Amino acid sequence: MKKIVLMLIVLCYSATGYAQQYWDGSRADKLVTLGVRAGLNISKKYAMDDQADQDFALGYRIGLALDLNLAHSFSVNTGVLFEQKGWKHDYSDSRGKIETSDKATYLVVPLQGSYRVELSDKAQFQLNLGPYFAFGMGGKTETTNSFQAGGNYEVDSFDENVGRKKFDAGIAVGAAITYSGIYVGIGYDRGLINTSQAGIDKFQNGSIHLTLGYNL
Repeated sequence: MKKIVLMLIVLCYSATGYAQQYWDGSRADKLVTLGVRAGLNISKKYAMDDQADQDFALGYRIGLALDLNLAHSFSVNTGVLFEQKGWKHDYSDSRGKIETSDKATYLVVPLQGSYRVELSDKAQFQLNLGPYFAFGMGGKTETTNSFQAGGNYEVDSFDENVGRKKFDAGIAVGAAITYSGIYVGIGYDRGLINTSQAGIDKFQNGSIHLTLGYNL
């Protein structure tokens, strides 16, 4: 029994030391951090039923980030970003080829909890997790059809019949390193809402993003 108690004391002491090493609940030096962000989106549509996923397409992301630093080791991240989320799909056979691509622009508001680890006086590592909310601003879906003459056309990405729904929301996860204010991050967003206007289609947004920035 004494050995068991002794082991429990040692384990508790070790856990306390680990928490103190990787968690600092003291007040942060700055309550608010404002930053600028720009980067690349690699996005697609994921099918919610038996249909095939669409292929990845490249887009951009740019905007402002706002961190509420509640402690040295924890912040709440938000901001406003303009993000281009797209997809593409190609079909061909002996008769010809159909190429369709979509590039839709969203205004995105993330709301993430951020765990921070100080690597040095100038460097910091962070893990981010939380929801995002997106609102469609515009975009075009373009189709090139060589099966028939005059088969090329385009429609608005948020067309009320065949386009996307304007509202989207989902979960975002990411990691980043800051050094002397320079921000380098990678993340993944996955929508939880069917964004398709067409009743027979059910798709969710998904994107991988690479981001550079600077904290003011």
